[in-house]
This record gives sequence, structure tokens and C-alpha cells, in this order.
Amino acid sequence: MKQFFKLPFFISKWFRFEFWPFWIFYIPMFGYGIILAIKARAFAYFTPANPAMKFGGAFGMDKMEILKSIKKQYVPKGFVSNSRQTIIELLELLKEHEISFPIICKPNVGERGIGIEKIDSKTDFESFMKIQSEDILIQEFIDFPIELGVFYHRFPVSRKDGITSVVRKEFLSISGNGKAKFGDLIKDNIRAKGRISYLRNKYKSKWNQVIPAGISYKLEPIGNHNRGTKFLDGNHLINDKLVAVFREISKPLNGYYYGRFDLKVNSLADLYEGKNIKIIELNGTNSEPAHIYDPDFPLLKAYKEITKHMRLVYDISMENRKRGIQPVPFREFISALFSRLFSKNKK
Repeated sequence: MKQFFKLPFFISKWFRFEFWPFWIFYIPMFGYGIILAIKARAFAYFTPANPAMKFGGAFGMDKMEILKSIKKQYVPKGFVSNSRQTIIELLELLKEHEISFPIICKPNVGERGIGIEKIDSKTDFESFMKIQSEDILIQEFIDFPIELGVFYHRFPVSRKDGITSVVRKEFLSISGNGKAKFGDLIKDNIRAKGRISYLRNKYKSKWNQVIPAGISYKLEPIGNHNRGTKFLDGNHLINDKLVAVFREISKPLNGYYYGRFDLKVNSLADLYEGKNIKIIELNGTNSEPAHIYDPDFPLLKAYKEITKHMRLVYDISMENRKRGIQPVPFREFISALFSRLFSKNKK
């Protein structure tokens, strides 16, 4: 195994599907998607799954709008800014919402964790906002120690519900050994390979320092796989108590039936009691059962999980169609998708 990690990352990543490009990993699933679309007689068969979300939550949804539907006790304080607002106005809004630094800033419309930053000071905030051309969701930073992605679904007619995936997130970190420099420890971490330039700039004052043994640094506070976070299979946490917690949280969410709650919680005991939970983001049909990206998860089993979830979104969509909710027309969906992918304003 040690020899394996000495391979250049551009080679070694092909032995671990968690590092594959999104579109390559999903190639085997395209055929099944076509089968479901033919069966449903609709290209965008999945869009009725979540009528409350734009395109069922496949892309382009307003993050803040869906969070507003959840009880305040479960949601971080936050608001949406726009590029026309001055830094003085934004600082005033922070005061009005009783939010202090550090804060989290991210595109209010966006996918796959792109553009998220933890901002620690007024100076950094001003620098960040100067280069933004889209609406930014600004939230208080939640410092709870546990971050999870909980995949919950419910059927609109039969009322059946359940949790099919729990991912636990382990943030990108390094630990000193009293010999290696800060920068060398980062370079030796396979999860930091795609972030070397970013991390060198972020930690330039520490880069050449030798880190004492026993001293650890959390390099990334953002729990996204593309930021170096390790995803761990947390399905052993699923039980009736957990389902009951998310059944209660989801009650106010009219028109939402399928997706993943990305959250932070103070402890597992609190999780099962439904307290000290903060939902950072709520995803729709673009959600993945992210526990499959555990380094020890077998590839074929991962595809089996993807297939199961594709079937689940199909079944929920078909129940909603019986209630009169129709799929988004092909032309409208494709037009919006291309606009999203190739917009000149997209970063």
C-alpha cells in the first residue's frame, strides 16, 4: 500500500474511483437513466420528485429559498447579498442578522461545493465580495465538530419514508512529526494533491516551518470532497430514531421529497435527539449517496447504490405525476442546462 501512494497522483487516482471526474464515474449510469426516461416517457422524468425546487433540484435551485422553509432552529443565520451592495451595506446586514466573523460565503445558486469560502475578517470579506458577480449566500460559521450528509426521502402518496445514506466527513488535515516541513506534509497528503497552489498561498507563512510532533492543522474548514475532505460510510448510524428526526425536520417542506441534508451537529447523541443540528444546505435530485466515496467502498457496490437511488427518484416522481405534477419539457430543461453550463457569467 505504501508503494501505491508513491505513484504520481495523476496515475494513482485512477485506482480509486472517489477521485475520478464526475462525468467519467457516471458513464455506466447513463444507460439506466435513458431506460428510466423511456419508461416514464419524459426526458426530465426526475423533475417532479421535488416540485418545490427548480428542475426538482437537479441544478439552478435557490439555496436560501429552500432553507427558509425549515424551522429556524435547524438553520444557520444568514442572508443573500447581491453585487450591487456595498461593503458598508453588507457589514450592516451582518449586524442586523447578528452574525460575526468567521462567516461562510457561497453562491446562492451553485452545485458541487464550487465557490465556497470561510471568511475570517472584514478585510478578507471585502476582498472576497469585490470579485463576486452573482448573488452570495452569507451564513454564520457553525463550529460543531461533526459534519454529515443525510439522504432522506418520503413518498407523497404512500407516505413511506426512509434514510438511504449517511456520509461522515473527515476534514483535510495534517499532523506534524517533528521532522517534516508544513509544505512537505501537505504534498504527501493524497487528498491535497489538487489543492497545492491554493494551500501554499493560504499557508505561505507556515510553508517552510517544521511542525512539531503531535501538532495538527485542519487545512480546510469546508466539507466538500473536492476540497480534500474524506468521505466515510456512516450508514451504521441509520436507525428508526434518525428517520423520525428527519421526518420531523421535513414536515414544513411542502413539495420536497428526495435529497440530502448537509449538516453539522454537536454530537451523535444530539443528532438522535434532534437538537443542536444546523442544516447548511439542502440538495435535491442532484444529490448523491455520498457514503459510496468512502475509500474502502467497492466500485460495483457503489454503482448498485446509484442505481437504487435513481430508481427511488423515478418512483417518487411517478407518484407525483399521479397527483398532476408533470416533468419539465425537454426543450425548457435543455435550454436551462446549457445556459447554466455555458453562461459567460459563470465562474
